[in-house]
Amino acid sequence: MFPKQNDALQVMSHAVIGFPNLAENEKAIDGLVAAGVNLIELQVPFSDPVADGHTLANACYDALKQGGSVQATLDLAEKVCANHPDVNFILMSYLNPLYRYGLQALFDKAAAVGIKGLIIPDWPVEEVEPWLPTFDDLDLSPIMMVTPNTPAKRVERIVNASRGMVYVVSRMGVTGHETEWGEAFEAYLKNIRVYTDLPLAVGFGVRSSDDLNAITGKAEVAAFCSKYIEWQRHDGSDIAAEKMKTMIGEMKH
Repeated sequence: MFPKQNDALQVMSHAVIGFPNLAENEKAIDGLVAAGVNLIELQVPFSDPVADGHTLANACYDALKQGGSVQATLDLAEKVCANHPDVNFILMSYLNPLYRYGLQALFDKAAAVGIKGLIIPDWPVEEVEPWLPTFDDLDLSPIMMVTPNTPAKRVERIVNASRGMVYVVSRMGVTGHETEWGEAFEAYLKNIRVYTDLPLAVGFGVRSSDDLNAITGKAEVAAFCSKYIEWQRHDGSDIAAEKMKTMIGEMKH
């Protein structure tokens, strides 16, 4: 169900479980799906989300106060995966909450409820590799991250451990800031393509239809997350979904 290399660009968006509250999450996800989003990260809130900028960090802080947790994420995943069987739901979390839950139990449960992929930014490839047979048995895709300063040999190792797609961090820094999509960015993507035929998901700095159009034809997935959470905080989930639908409609094809 993940896209293939050279497929038309798809938008991946985001839910922080517990933000703005647990009751709102399911409704917000319904709105994203209706807007045309079929890749959605379900983020387990964490007190130290080191790769995230202030938008997602603040959402995590609020979500923890509302009862967001690994268990709450799995409970919601069970509902939304059943309600939207054509959507790829991806569990996004830092390692510590998953480790405390129990990795084997977590992976078994995630696969059982319908989660298709995992994004764990602070889990190094050396620790992921022993789990690959388990992931393959469970049909659970570890989506590994490559950054602009990842050495070529390590890029090869990371993409070989990836399943489903590779998450391309567009620039140095945290989520939520603007990114320039110039020749250096295109060369960066081409260097990754040398080592894999998996689709590429570009994240960090995708904030507008102009950004989506700049990525079109260069990658298969655009992670539109922080800006959506900003819309959700300031305008509410319904209007955020309407804005998402409008933006997707403005994409080049």
